[in-house]
Parts: sequence; structure tokens; C-alpha cells
Amino acid sequence: MPISRAFRHAGVLPAALLSLASLAGIAGTANAQATSAPVVGEQKTAVILVNFQDDASQPITPAAANALVFGEVSDFYWEASYQRTFLSGNTYGWFTVPVSAATCDAPAIAREANAAAAAAGVDLSGYTHLVYQFPYRSACGWSGANDRGDRGENRVFVNGVRTFKVIAHELGHRFGLFHSDSLDCGTAVLGASCTQNSYGDQADAMGNRDAHFNAFQKERLGWFNAAGAPALTTVTASGRYTLEAYETKSGGVKALKLLKSVDPATGQKTWYYLEYRQPIGFDASLADAGNLAQGLLIRTGTVASGGFATSLLLDATPGSNSVNAYDVMDGALAVGRSFTDADAGMTISLVSADATGAVVDVNLGGQAAQCIRTAPTLALSGPTASVAAGTANTYTVTVSNRDSAGCAATSFNLASNVPTGWNGNLAATSVSMGAGTSASTTLIVTSPVAATAGTYTVGVGAASGAGSVHTASASAVYSVAAANTGTLTETLGTDKTSYVRGESVRMSARVFKGGVPVSGATVKFSISVPGGGVTTITATTASDGYGRATYKLGKGKGAIGAYQVRADASNSGASATASVAFDVR
Repeated sequence: MPISRAFRHAGVLPAALLSLASLAGIAGTANAQATSAPVVGEQKTAVILVNFQDDASQPITPAAANALVFGEVSDFYWEASYQRTFLSGNTYGWFTVPVSAATCDAPAIAREANAAAAAAGVDLSGYTHLVYQFPYRSACGWSGANDRGDRGENRVFVNGVRTFKVIAHELGHRFGLFHSDSLDCGTAVLGASCTQNSYGDQADAMGNRDAHFNAFQKERLGWFNAAGAPALTTVTASGRYTLEAYETKSGGVKALKLLKSVDPATGQKTWYYLEYRQPIGFDASLADAGNLAQGLLIRTGTVASGGFATSLLLDATPGSNSVNAYDVMDGALAVGRSFTDADAGMTISLVSADATGAVVDVNLGGQAAQCIRTAPTLALSGPTASVAAGTANTYTVTVSNRDSAGCAATSFNLASNVPTGWNGNLAATSVSMGAGTSASTTLIVTSPVAATAGTYTVGVGAASGAGSVHTASASAVYSVAAANTGTLTETLGTDKTSYVRGESVRMSARVFKGGVPVSGATVKFSISVPGGGVTTITATTASDGYGRATYKLGKGKGAIGAYQVRADASNSGASATASVAFDVR
């Protein structure tokens, strides 16, 4: 049964300050422990705020530190694990300890902080994870570090005020994760000369982004394929596979796993992991991370002897930037493109992708690609504002061919569907395209001039000679405004209220009748100039009700002064007047 957020977050417990003797030590490094069991359920955690004999500053309040760990960090794990794990516990301190801020001795900080907490009546024995946060120390060459304590507890050290990623990252190490790296092979996705970039994964908190752990990492944590958990599917046959958006908690497939190679000497396996990200939840940072939330992410994952586990984000659009960190930012495989590993005898193609998920074709064994027919996607988009009866609205029709890469190009026949008595004219009655590509045309819908006010559904359908598997439909709305009855009204404006001699004045008058914009109304603009005299310009309103005109100002000193503009609108015997002023300097 899900545990409530209120239970997952803990309170702040104040504690006394204490000083003890200083002991030397070496700060923990970013290590990972081998994990033998899934990381699920409650993770008992204590946050200990500690400062130094020569720096008693408190850069974060206990309440803020508590919210950071038991709010953001816990929420990150709760979301990333698909509600399988979370942090609970308390925050203690500040404690001042007899350790110099000029050194970087993380074990000494932990020993002294634990002693100070014990002296204040804090029992740390019930906590599996201890997070030590202290004022920034330049002597430490890291933002965060981790190690294992004397009683086997997981310890995380936070140097200064940091974002949730630092703590989530270091806890990830204690849960058994190593860094998420990237692979740069120059202008190739894979090659003989490649560079592994530590922290290079731009879509992973174990790499260089405030984002979910990748599928290789989540599999190691036991967050897939358990009761109530989403699926990671191991692909053993060619076919078409659907991936759900990676971040959401649902029962669908979140990632695909394909065997890449087996080391003949050790039997060590390397796998491909495929996932599809969207910029939601803790993956929101991917919204500005190149195309990483627009295509298929491809990684390799290997667990070596001794438990060392490596994941590498591949760049499916290689050579686009000379800087590796930026080059991989467009590393996702785009819709309609394929990645081939000739040595493994496999081809991976991204057929389609939208906000809910992606469709992937996998061809294994070097066989000729299969042709798998799938219904196309059809979209109809156009104006939604109300228009006068008899108006011609133009809609865009977009057809996307979702067949697998092994299928030949297909011709889709199109037909409009409009209310009886209306006209629906397609610019093209058929469109042809290859698998994984799209094509567009237009549909012009005109209602009868006698059509009553209201909202109507217009549509389009697509089909091919493949039969029912190749059918799709889409619809849009056409809104007819109320009849043009009532009083004629008008608004008038200029693009500025003050001009310099020689500039052009842009005037616009909008005409309504019964609250509906009037098309075809006559507007006479009368511009009264300083010292007397009137210039008249006539315009006709467009379908949006606007009549527009431009008046060129003189360049001589006589053009300086105050001007008045009057717009007289007329339509079907009705009239309206509006005025506005501007000045010229």
C-alpha cells in the first residue's frame, strides 16, 4: 500500500552544541558498494548539521536542510523508483566540532559530529544513512562524497549548500551505483577510437543532470519487473515494441534491454538499454537538454567482475559539436532514424514518439527487416475562433506513416467529413510517404451563409490498400458566430502615441456588430493636422474585423504638434465612430 507523503517527511530536532578533540582522517570518495538486494521501502536517514572551531557559520537552517533531504531528495527517490522507496528520519544540529575548516577530513567530521550528537542525547543507531552537511570548505575538492561508517552505515558528506542532486547522487553510490558516463566516438556512434567521459550522461543524476537514473541503474536498484513495478523488457526477437514515457508510474514497458555482446574470455555481457524520456517530474530539466526528451536514448550497460558497473550514453547524432559534453546533448535517436550495430547484427529504429511514449522497431540477427503495418496517425488542426457563416476556414492535415522500416512507401487516400450542405475541399486527395515519415496537405471548410450559430465537427479520414490496419481519422471544430445583428461598434488605435517627424503612423479600427467582428465594413480615417487641414484615408475591414491604414508624417517643422484621428465605420446602413489623438515632435 502506498505510504503517504506526510509519513515520508520527517521533522527537525534541535540539538545542543558541543566541542570535542580533533582527529585526523581522509574524506570519503565517490565509491559504490555492491548491492545484493533491491533498494525498496523506507530508508532511515539522519541529517547532521556540523560546523567548525574556526567557522561556526550556519549556511542553511535546520528546517531548510530537513526539507531538502526529506522533501526534494526523498521525493526524487519516490518518483524515480515508481513509489518503491523513500527517505524518512530527522535533522539534528547545528553542532560545532573541534575540526579545522582549513583541512578536509571527512571521517574526523563524522566522528566528532556523532559524538556531539550523542552528547546531546541523539541516538543514531537506528539510522542506516547519515548525511553530514557543513559550511563550504575549499580544502575539499568535491561537492559531495560518501563512505561506509564503522558500524556499516552509509555516510554522505555535503560540502556547502547544494542542490538535491548532490545528495541523491552520493546516496546512489551508497545504494550500489557507479557513475553514468557517455561515449564519444567522433563522427560515429560506435568506433575503434572512442573516449569514455566520466559523469558524461546528460540525462542522469549519476551523470551530469538533475534527472532520473537511467534504466541500467534502475535495474540494479530493483525498480523494474517486481510486483506492482513497471516493466523492463528483454528483447529476444525482432519486432515492434512500445515504450511508455519513462517517468510515469504505470504498468507499461519503460525500457528495452538487448544483448550486445559476450566477452569470450570472461563471459561478461554487455547490453543495450533503450528508453524514452519526457520533461516531466524530476526530468523537467531535460526540456532544455538538446533532443534528449524528443527521441530514443541508447545506452550500453556492463557489470564487470567484482561488481564494477558501467553505463554509457551513446551519441546517436555524432559529431554535431566539437565539445563532447555538448555533442551528446542531441544524442537521442530521432524519429525516422535508425541505429545499426553491425557486429551485433541488430538495427534499432524509432518509428514514432509523442507525449505518452514511443514506438521502436528492433531487427535482430542481421535478417532483412520485417514489414509490420501499423495504423497511421492523423492530425487535423486549424482555427478555433468563431467566424461568420459562409467563412472559409483552412485546416492542416498531417499523416504520419508508422509502418516498420521494412515496409515500402505507402499511398494514403484522404476524404473529408463535413456537415450536410457544407463544402470540404482537400488540396490533395492522397499523400505518399515512406515508413516513419509524415506528409501534410490542407482542407478548406466553408459553411453555408445560412448556417446557425454553434460549434460543428469537421473531420478527415485516411486509408490505404493495406485495408483496415491502415485506417485513421481526426477531427476539429468549426464555430459559427451569432448572426451579425445589433449595434455597430468600433475601437480605434495607433501603433504609438508620440512620433518623430517623417515617421509613419499605423492606424487600426476594429468594427463589431453584436459583439462579432464585421468583415467588409468601410472605415474612413480622417487625420486632422496642426494648423488646420484634414487628410482622409479609406479602408475595408478584413475577416478579423480590422480596417488598417498608414499615414506618412511630414519632415518639416510644420508637422510638429497635436493630431486627431477620427474613424467613421459603416456597414449595411449602420455606422459607428471612434477617435484617438497623437503628437509629433
